[in-house]
Amino acid sequence: MLTVLNFKNLVDFKLQLQFLHDLNTATIQTELLVAPTLPLANDFNNFQIISQNLTIQERTVGEISPSVLSHLNINTSFIGHLERRKSLNEGLLIVRNRLANALQHHILPIISVGQYSNLDLVTEELDILLRNQNIQAPIIIAYENLASTEMGRALYSIDEIRDVHNRIRSFMSAHYPHIKYRLILGGHMDEVGSPIANALGYDGVLIGDRYQNFKAFAPVLKVLNNLSR
Repeated sequence: MLTVLNFKNLVDFKLQLQFLHDLNTATIQTELLVAPTLPLANDFNNFQIISQNLTIQERTVGEISPSVLSHLNINTSFIGHLERRKSLNEGLLIVRNRLANALQHHILPIISVGQYSNLDLVTEELDILLRNQNIQAPIIIAYENLASTEMGRALYSIDEIRDVHNRIRSFMSAHYPHIKYRLILGGHMDEVGSPIANALGYDGVLIGDRYQNFKAFAPVLKVLNNLSR
């Protein structure tokens, strides 16, 4: 069971550091990837540090470059997280450019989709991002119910997330059978939603900043550890 824990900018950085320390001394049986707001050296024992973002290929300023990630021994990055795309009005062509940069530098991309709830638009979004990209290594696809993340509660039914899972699996099989990938589910994931995602066939879950310390996260971690045995 893959677990991706993504902190947000409103979480105090000292709290993030304490959270990371507590995770590093806890019992972790799930495959855990953690994205703090500021990338840190990837030298923890219980989990991997990943990046929340990666720059485009062109010369720019103020974003994380592949060389920075290499220096920190980080080999995984979000590409086009939905909240960022919405708040900064970041279009799919920019996200494609970020993805190309990740692939060129052998960075495992976590590609976020789900900006629209219509299933045809979900697969269209995914197709725009993947089309004509040189993808030789495995990737991670993260479907996130954006409305649930923004509202702080699950706004989807089990039937809906099952249909999303089946549609993405069918789409990838039909159009990109050569791409190896893992599909994870986000959008208000907790100790109740995680087992449901696992039962529906998702390879993991994406969890945001609703848990700002280890004590709050511990019940979810217990469930995730059990799912990974």
